[in-house]
Amino acid sequence: MSAQISCASLFLSLLPMLFLACDSAEDKSAADLAIPVVVEKVKRGPIASYVSATGTLRAQREERVVAEVDGVLRMARNNGTALVAGAKVQAGQALAEIENQEYLLNVRVESQKLAMENATRELQKQEALFKEGGVTEKELELARRNALDSRLNYETAQLKADKLRLKAPISGFIANLQATAEGTRVPVGFRLCSIMDYGTTLAQVNLPNTDLEHMQIGQEVVVSSYAISDQTFRGRVTAIDPTIDPQTRTFTVTIEVANDKLLLRPGMFVKADIVIENHSNAVVIPKTALQTRDNRPVAFVVEGASAALREVSTGIETREEVEILEGLAEGERLVVKGHETLRDKSKVRVTE
Repeated sequence: MSAQISCASLFLSLLPMLFLACDSAEDKSAADLAIPVVVEKVKRGPIASYVSATGTLRAQREERVVAEVDGVLRMARNNGTALVAGAKVQAGQALAEIENQEYLLNVRVESQKLAMENATRELQKQEALFKEGGVTEKELELARRNALDSRLNYETAQLKADKLRLKAPISGFIANLQATAEGTRVPVGFRLCSIMDYGTTLAQVNLPNTDLEHMQIGQEVVVSSYAISDQTFRGRVTAIDPTIDPQTRTFTVTIEVANDKLLLRPGMFVKADIVIENHSNAVVIPKTALQTRDNRPVAFVVEGASAALREVSTGIETREEVEILEGLAEGERLVVKGHETLRDKSKVRVTE
């Protein structure tokens, strides 16, 4: 009899533990049925829509240095060092000289200078005599004309002689330098180099005529180069060609790009994203968090332990983000991963 009582007591003591074990198993089963998801809070931020095109950069200013006189080319030296491609020069800086003694003799700079000095002295003499009545006004005017002609002849001779000296027409960097022509006889029209000022660069891009209505002078442009993958550059639209090419149905837009650090170079192939609409404080979510259900854009947010389906209205879209006009609020927990199989009111388990 006592043994039966002992068994009954043991069973009663184990009964709560059995119930606890069952409850634990049910909780674990429910947890296993919950869909794992990754969430992030809905935030506000900037988003913009673009019209994209590609083009080739060129320097804002480029001037060629060309020989106007034939002769033997002698390269200039800067502190004893020969000029090289890529060197920075200032406007008026000497780049080379052309030796042509025959040309210099024909110009006769010294002779014209002497003639100008003689004519100037003669004019001074005639002016003094005119005050004393020693010469007529006609004779004085003739002296004045001779003095003026001689001065102009001298200045012309100087300009001709200066053609033997090749100088930088603008400040910038030497490009396409023909350094191997040193010591050789070069003809008229020989191109020594180009001087490029690319502190600001320009790009011309062609856009389809359907984009013409979106273009305005001054629009912001984001410029990127495949050669400089980790940086973007800011530019603006400076010119819009009003004509449409009848063959391609495109028009040309000129873009000016600031290049203070000189990272961009003339000839670079670039992509230009012209900003046509910009919202600085929009509700923005990753594009991957957006789904289409019954031909309607939807997203899921986590409310407690369940997923809630939200129909949304979208605005600007980029490659990675989308603007939400209605349906989501800042701060809500948006499902960004694991939403593929979700339904409204699905049980979820946040994993990150």
